Amino acid sequence: MESCQDKTVVEETINVLENAIMDWTAVFVRLWMHDINRFTRSTGLSFGQMNLLLHIHYRGACEVSAVSDLMQMTPPGASQMVERMVTQGLVTRSEVPGDRRVRLVHLTDLGRQLVLDSIHVHEKWVRDLAASLTPAQQADAASVLEMMTEQANQLQIG
Repeated sequence: MESCQDKTVVEETINVLENAIMDWTAVFVRLWMHDINRFTRSTGLSFGQMNLLLHIHYRGACEVSAVSDLMQMTPPGASQMVERMVTQGLVTRSEVPGDRRVRLVHLTDLGRQLVLDSIHVHEKWVRDLAASLTPAQQADAASVLEMMTEQANQLQIG
């Protein structure tokens, strides 16, 4: 049977972990957003366009109809954004074999290169942070982050 003291220790440990995760998330998001905003502005893309390029890069081609959900915009607005990106040479649309109503959005070579360039900008502070750790700290951090990434990937969004 768990005592009140044991429960308090567990709750304090969870709170310390939750606070550490929240602190890390705040730093990570601040640095990521700074990098991605600076890069996006330098390319003349909108944040929504860059977000879609990153989404397709990491998740693969997506249906034009799903862009509105992803971007939290109306279907006509999403369709117009995709059309602008096609015109800019960033993405292509293709029909799904067997269902001509469904069109997938894919990255072009230019779109893929922009994503890789944005990732490269972001990697600098990641490399700097990793280099500031001892080899033992690097191994510990990698192990914990891999485990937490695996757990986070299992969470349901929404």
